[in-house]
Amino acid sequence: MGKNYTYVPGAEFPYQYKYEHMAVTTDCVIFTYEDWKLKVLLVRRGGEPYKGQWAFPGGFLRMNENAEQGALRELQEETGLQPSAIGQLGVFSDVHRDPRERVITIAWYALVKPSEVVGGDDADEAAWFPVDNLPPLAFDHQQIFETAMEQLRRDIHFQPVGFDLLDDEFTIPDLQRLYEAILGVKFDRRNFQRKLLSAGILEEADSREECYECAAFPDELHMDAISALPLSGALAKTADFGEPRVRKGRQGRPGLLFRLNRKKYAAMKEDGGKMEF
Repeated sequence: MGKNYTYVPGAEFPYQYKYEHMAVTTDCVIFTYEDWKLKVLLVRRGGEPYKGQWAFPGGFLRMNENAEQGALRELQEETGLQPSAIGQLGVFSDVHRDPRERVITIAWYALVKPSEVVGGDDADEAAWFPVDNLPPLAFDHQQIFETAMEQLRRDIHFQPVGFDLLDDEFTIPDLQRLYEAILGVKFDRRNFQRKLLSAGILEEADSREECYECAAFPDELHMDAISALPLSGALAKTADFGEPRVRKGRQGRPGLLFRLNRKKYAAMKEDGGKMEF
């Protein structure tokens, strides 16, 4: 078998192979939850190809960085966003996915709280889009998006996805709205509340504030009755979620706020449990 490389002493990469080299990029699918909508971060491309079209933040990997470093750098340069962590979504390698040359991309995804973003570097604009109302996407980014949604819908059963997108303290209707947005389904509110509380992973928050949902407690469900429910708390129930939550309600109707007990959540996972709705 003949030698398929040339050795160049003193070169940065002394073993120079005859094989064709392909470029590697990274793309970031970043989700947030705002105004009762699941949203994803897009940038408007400032250069060709697909100039003026929307795409995920990303770009070419540099020789001195690994894929995660490259993804975080491109995300910060193009949007100003700096998440604390990102997870690898997968590799996309269709031969014709990029008209410039043979390009493989490594896609990443993360969940963040609502944040302001601004276009930078070779992105003319950065903006959040509801996942059910996306513009046409450049390259194969529609496929990447669909893969990210599938991954998110799997993770929601095994990771604290919903809790990471909400404030530290939340009502059960808040959580139900979010899970419905992610899964694209509607839950019976009583079953959702019952399953969530029976999992034993929520604890009642110290602070109670009046809220819109709590103004809709059924007349037959009084505070005396719901104080005996699991977690020695009450279910924030509502006949119709209606408009986004505002911190107001009828006098004397305290909004039940909960927080995730992460130790109990971790214990549930160790025992092989998962979130069911």
